Amino acid sequence: MTLRQEAYAMIDSLPDDDSVKFFIDMIRQFNIVTRRTGEISRGQNLLSEKRQAFLHMEELKNKYPFPKDYDYEQVRKEAMEEKYGGVN
Repeated sequence: MTLRQEAYAMIDSLPDDDSVKFFIDMIRQFNIVTRRTGEISRGQNLLSEKRQAFLHMEELKNKYPFPKDYDYEQVRKEAMEEKYGGVN
């Protein structure tokens, strides 16, 4: 008897519909927990990748810093003017 056949036989041997409903609910809950566990595992891997990327960016920022007189606001204004012109 295969595992699937054994499961069908167990379901057929349940005494009433309430027992079958309970069994189905248990399987659904098991699937939800299993899915969440997999999502947590994938989420941790993704977080690890993001953390590694962030640490790499920090390393590059420290290796190649902006000049001390770099004016972020002026660069932003020039970029806005170049892209949008004199739109008011």
